[in-house]
Amino acid sequence: MKVLFSNPPWYKEATPETPGWRGVRAGSRWPHTFQVHSHTVVDGIIQEHIGGYLPFPVWLATGAAYAKREGFETVIRDSLSMGETFDSFYQFIKESRPDFIVIESSTPTVKTDLKIVSRIKTLLPDVKVAFTGLHTEFEDETFLEQNPVIDFTIYGEYETTVIQLLCALRDDRSLEDIPALIYRDNGKIHRNEAEKESEQEVSETIEVSQVKKNDYGRLPDLSTMPWAEREGLPNLNYFDGVCGLERPQLQLMATRGCPYGCIFCAWPQMLFRSPRYRMRTTDDVIEEIKANLEKVPYKSIYIDDDTVNINKKFVLELAAKMKSSGIGNRIPWSTMGRADLMDRQTLEALKDAGLFSIKYGVESAEQGILDEIDKRMNAEKNIEMIKLTSELGIRVHLTFTFGLPSDTAETIENTIDMACGLPADTVQFSIATPFPGTEMYRLYDEKGWIVSKDWDDYNGSTVAVSRTENFTAKELEAYVKEAYRRFDQAQVERAFPAEEVTIKLKQTLSHLNKGDSVVVMQSSRVHLTRWIITSLAKLGLDVHVLTPVRFKDEFSPVLSEDKIHAFSGNSHFLCDMLKPELDVLRSDINFKGAFIPYTFENRDGYQEVESVASYLAGNITAGVSRRGQIFSYNS
Repeated sequence: MKVLFSNPPWYKEATPETPGWRGVRAGSRWPHTFQVHSHTVVDGIIQEHIGGYLPFPVWLATGAAYAKREGFETVIRDSLSMGETFDSFYQFIKESRPDFIVIESSTPTVKTDLKIVSRIKTLLPDVKVAFTGLHTEFEDETFLEQNPVIDFTIYGEYETTVIQLLCALRDDRSLEDIPALIYRDNGKIHRNEAEKESEQEVSETIEVSQVKKNDYGRLPDLSTMPWAEREGLPNLNYFDGVCGLERPQLQLMATRGCPYGCIFCAWPQMLFRSPRYRMRTTDDVIEEIKANLEKVPYKSIYIDDDTVNINKKFVLELAAKMKSSGIGNRIPWSTMGRADLMDRQTLEALKDAGLFSIKYGVESAEQGILDEIDKRMNAEKNIEMIKLTSELGIRVHLTFTFGLPSDTAETIENTIDMACGLPADTVQFSIATPFPGTEMYRLYDEKGWIVSKDWDDYNGSTVAVSRTENFTAKELEAYVKEAYRRFDQAQVERAFPAEEVTIKLKQTLSHLNKGDSVVVMQSSRVHLTRWIITSLAKLGLDVHVLTPVRFKDEFSPVLSEDKIHAFSGNSHFLCDMLKPELDVLRSDINFKGAFIPYTFENRDGYQEVESVASYLAGNITAGVSRRGQIFSYNS
């Protein structure tokens, strides 16, 4: 049996007039989309879809490892991380001809995924397909009844169920004892009828299909599970930047589960279906890291756990082995945990072991709101540990959520103020998304706050699918935009005190004279670009900006219209695509230098921006990072 584990394409093509988007599905706690402004296909790969946040499909990859270990001819294909087109994906299906396909679907992708399977079955009518993933309908028998193109659904944490199903099908065994499986039991009955005219008795056999649902069963011991399969995957593409980590990045999990009860958190409620917290052995984690470092030149590591620091003993042991193995000293790493569970001993051990950054979920400044969403978090301890983390030199990413049940204008304003005042390197402001299957969805549905039950809308990013007693969906969307604006402004004000950075910037201008024309790339947060523009203007330079068209209006307060050069069609500063526009600009203006705002000082992923700057101005004068570091290219 040839088995394909698939994370199929999910995107909308951009046109010159309308932006498109790319999505992330498998491996993501919140399947969602990112806006994309151009669409360049080379050999079946969409160039603009590679880069940025791309989670490793750990569930699919572990299932594939199980199947490979059991002797199945196994292929795993992550079309999203490849940037694969639909046409390329279907061509692969035609050529590889799998017998069985496992697709990790989700609420916002389920409609697309059903269309994909319908197309697959026109190509391979006999192929069997199982749906898994974050979608509440997958644990309801009616889903199979309504969608005959799907043969099986598996609900919850699915890897062990998949391998039991594959073995049962291979060995022609019953499916009735396989946990968390929903399937069609095709039985046969005999019916006798009498013909009306002759009264002759006629016997016939009729096939009947009854959908059956098996109980969930127990979560497996992590020590019995194989390492995730990575052969054949685009391992150089997986990436979660977390405050400046570099790519390529090794992503893995050391623990699974969380004993806390956050009403919005989908994995504990829908995949683990339990507050149980499970740990691998730290030796096994270290050995997996070492084995993968020998195969791929990873530049960073991300341990993508729900809450890595539930067990202090485990964290201290992991830190000690990251250090003793030499991994932490060679490669920066990051993880996700709870700030209020940290203490100085743990943080110092993690820093000593090379921890570069950490994600903390904060959600709200209000203790009462944290209590009502069952976060069970101490808000004061949270703030104390965030500050200590930063003081110890560990970078911090914080997440906040607007539209929680008792949120008011005052509580959201307080949360934004707190976010702006905390020493965070990066933040994420989200709209509360009551994912179907979670307690939040049940609560909001009961209150009549769900404004959309179109599954396509549940993409977990900037579109609100619910309201609250105090806010409309549109008001929540506006708060997210305002929060990012204020945080970016506060971060620039912290990173660039009055004279210090300006003096350093002035030192990079030795080859320039007052009145010389220079160009600044809009390649990071708008407030950083605006700071560079105003600082250079104060030093007597003729400053211009090159920006994707969607940011054009952001620069009207600091530049005249003729000095704002906006390009459409892409947002990635792809040099070859921009050359016709750049040639026109070069013929009109003799730029003596270019300045690049960098998100992080490692300048990872900026090759195309640097190419555009060099082509346009002949040289790059300086770069400035969001943390206030200046890079002189002329010294």
